[in-house]
Amino acid sequence: MKRAKKYSIVAVISLVLVFVFMGIAAGFNSNWGRVKITDIYYPNSDGTMIHAQLFVPEGTSSANPAPAILNMHGGSDYLQMVGNYSIELARRGYVVLSVDAYGSGGSDYVSGVASNAGGSGGENTALKMDGGVSTGIEQLLTYDFVDQDNIGMIGHSMGGTYVANAALEYADHIKAIMPWGSGSFVDMMKASDPADFTFNVGYINATSDEMVYYATGAESSALLNDDLLKNFFGTDETIVAGKTYGSFEDGTARVIYTPDTTHVGNIINRTSIGSMISFFEQAIPTNSSLESTDQVWMFKELFSVFGIIALVAFAIATGFALLEKPVFSKVCTDIERPVVSTNKGIQIFGILVCIAVPALTLHQVGLRLAGISPNAVFPMNWANSLAGLAVINSAILLVIFLLWHFLYAKKRGGGLTAYGFTNAENKFSGNLILWAAVLAVVLVCAVYVVVNLCYNIFKIDFRFWQFGIMPITLNRVQYLLGYLLCYFFAFGVMNTVSVAFADIGVQGGKGSAIKQYILGWLIGAGGYLIILVIYYVGLKTTHQPPFFFGYPPFATGHPNSLVFSMKTLCLVPTFTIVSIINTALYRKSKNIYVGWFVAALMATLIVITTNAFAC
Repeated sequence: MKRAKKYSIVAVISLVLVFVFMGIAAGFNSNWGRVKITDIYYPNSDGTMIHAQLFVPEGTSSANPAPAILNMHGGSDYLQMVGNYSIELARRGYVVLSVDAYGSGGSDYVSGVASNAGGSGGENTALKMDGGVSTGIEQLLTYDFVDQDNIGMIGHSMGGTYVANAALEYADHIKAIMPWGSGSFVDMMKASDPADFTFNVGYINATSDEMVYYATGAESSALLNDDLLKNFFGTDETIVAGKTYGSFEDGTARVIYTPDTTHVGNIINRTSIGSMISFFEQAIPTNSSLESTDQVWMFKELFSVFGIIALVAFAIATGFALLEKPVFSKVCTDIERPVVSTNKGIQIFGILVCIAVPALTLHQVGLRLAGISPNAVFPMNWANSLAGLAVINSAILLVIFLLWHFLYAKKRGGGLTAYGFTNAENKFSGNLILWAAVLAVVLVCAVYVVVNLCYNIFKIDFRFWQFGIMPITLNRVQYLLGYLLCYFFAFGVMNTVSVAFADIGVQGGKGSAIKQYILGWLIGAGGYLIILVIYYVGLKTTHQPPFFFGYPPFATGHPNSLVFSMKTLCLVPTFTIVSIINTALYRKSKNIYVGWFVAALMATLIVITTNAFAC
């Protein structure tokens, strides 16, 4: 009971720290209360509801209306992804409407309608090309505290296409737009009559933006000398980054900015965000005295990371406290498990195989899975890709593991008991498995109660860059089971392999606790991290994706490679978090099931809450 009390105290302290850190992050997000942030819902063109966040700076009223900016995220993302831009605009006096595109975040989704212009499975072109931006403009026009002669829009990636299409439709109300990292918008500028754009246009063209490369077949720097783009800018000479072509006063201004970053790097890049601020200070000025370099979004990101760490600590401490309770203590097994006699060479080889399989299959397999149309059970194509990849990788590892077991380990103590499945009598315990499952549900529910509370109180999620832990909405709960089965299988194999190859958490094992956590993380996330490092180092060095990132094999130029790399940026922290919790619970219970069930459920919830439907 003393240990239960100790763990409960740690859980409470961790919980307090969660709210402290997220409260500080929320302070930066709301400019310490000087910006009111509200969740709103408005009807889309088909009657479905679009979710958005409305940022209203203090002092804004019908007597003192403020300029407004509509902020749209990229494909298969959600509004929190581009929240850094909302923070900085709202600090400078702009009303900001940050929109969850149709089928993304908290917005509704109707089966059979794709959520963006690049989607599949639907024929509603208006919805596919708009995402809820047009009705977002109409929503802004209903507010008497918005200066309706000074409305602008920004959009990342596919969001750039959304806002450009909507701006052309509502040109009488739009003063300026600024897409960033939008290859399709580049195509639009090159193919359009410049006279159709009766508003100021800024564009952020990062030096290593893969989307531009995929759209044009050339490095982003080549755009500056593209004849069609020069026509849009009204010049015969090479376009100079940062130079204004035309006039802000008459709505003909054209400006391109070239920060040294990547497609998703724009989201957390001071230069990119500073360029956006500078553009709107000229296109739609406010009375703000803040310099473009005066930015605070990074502190919001930092304290959100601290919040994630505290949330993980809360999950582990709560799990330990539950395991000390009589109802769950039966889950813990104190039996002496046999340790498979394996030499270091074979152990290291096994771990390297576990790392190599995800790395080698990531793009070639994952991209092909992304091409499978969403369906009634699995309605999110990028979530489908990630879940399918986990299943295929695990199946490969399972085959390798079985070969290792029958050819080597079986003669040296390997078996169900050594791998953590059965008790000392080599029997499965249905009671143990059942209560492990109940504990997993209770623990994950506790974690997500905290996640939901933080969002409802602070209007932010647990976030760093591309990774986020979002509340679960009712329209996603119904799809939980299908994806859960995929990760259930994946983590079952992963845990088995971890025990067999890495000697993690096995009673009598020789490794230290630190070694156990590191090896668990390497097996879960190491391969993905390695391939991401190769991808982004190659991208930053050559300004184009490395040669093997795409399909057919060893080919570049496939646009889905970009999106999949973005999603992999989420996989690394996801698998890091669940592997830490998994290993901790395994060490505590000496039971393979507890960490397995918790990891599968948490990974599932993270994936399905942060991916768009039919995108």
